[in-house]
Amino acid sequence: MRKLVWVVVIGVVWPMAVGAQPAKDAPKLLPNVSREKAADVCTQAPRSEWIDEAEMRLLAEHRGYRIKTFKVANGNCYEVYGFDRDNQIVEAYFDPVTTRLVRRNVAK
Repeated sequence: MRKLVWVVVIGVVWPMAVGAQPAKDAPKLLPNVSREKAADVCTQAPRSEWIDEAEMRLLAEHRGYRIKTFKVANGNCYEVYGFDRDNQIVEAYFDPVTTRLVRRNVAK
């Protein structure tokens, strides 16, 4: 289980995984990736390097998500279903090692 630190950047508090380093070629956001491919881009890291599910839920809530469903998607992503800050229905995939948002779908 990874630990988190809270970093203050320009007066804003951001959570960050201790020791987590994103891959150099890791995409920041993949808007046109299918659900099957989202599993390919999250992580291949072992579960021992993942942030705890409760911590990831807290981070997602801190980022403005109101979570209705939280689960592990395809074995290598954290998946959130709920609402964003603008009250839009969203589906979001997070890398469980870096906590980076990998993919986000907004309901129309």
